[in-house]
Amino acid sequence: MKQSSLDILHEGQGYVVINKPAGIATEKHFNYDTVEARAQVQWKRPRSLKEAFVGIVHRLDRPVSGALLLAKNKSTLRLLNEAFAEKKVRKTYWAITDRPLPAEAGELRHFMARDRMGKKAIAATRPIPGAKEARLKYALRFAADGKFYWEVEPITGRFHQIRAQLATAGAPIIGDATYGSLHPLQPNCIALHARTLRFADPHTKEPVEITAPLPEYWPD
Repeated sequence: MKQSSLDILHEGQGYVVINKPAGIATEKHFNYDTVEARAQVQWKRPRSLKEAFVGIVHRLDRPVSGALLLAKNKSTLRLLNEAFAEKKVRKTYWAITDRPLPAEAGELRHFMARDRMGKKAIAATRPIPGAKEARLKYALRFAADGKFYWEVEPITGRFHQIRAQLATAGAPIIGDATYGSLHPLQPNCIALHARTLRFADPHTKEPVEITAPLPEYWPD
């Protein structure tokens, strides 16, 4: 399978930030086109028989686009994993819905678990067996033509968190049929984009802030 090159937004010592396209998974899976598979091809040294190291620091769902951080060696991966565990990395997303949330700005709090098949998240307003608390902040950037453009910052990191929480609050993300959207966007894409990443460089400790350009197919 022919694979496109990754769009690198920023490169530091032992890590890169890419602009992940929607429609491909993050982690390598058989012979499918994924971020990890592309990175292994792109980073392989000429004439080297050794497979390039690709450290998955965090993940974006297959239909989600935007800023994704990858490590290029094990020591950097460990440092970045520690930064995520200590909540020293801030992620901001942009999302479009065709219905409003309860207020123009606020916080959503749910209890989340996976369904029996493990392919979908369930968000409830009260504790349910096996669920963990999920919280995010949101703010309306603007509204036009029946669409609502939100800035979302997750406080916790749960499976399908933003998608499930917005849908449970009455505003599924456009294109996300899994969580109730009736309006398609592009095949294998939803209107959720990882807009900014903020973290300290794992080696120099200097602040890094990366903004990922929006996909061309997003509404103006």
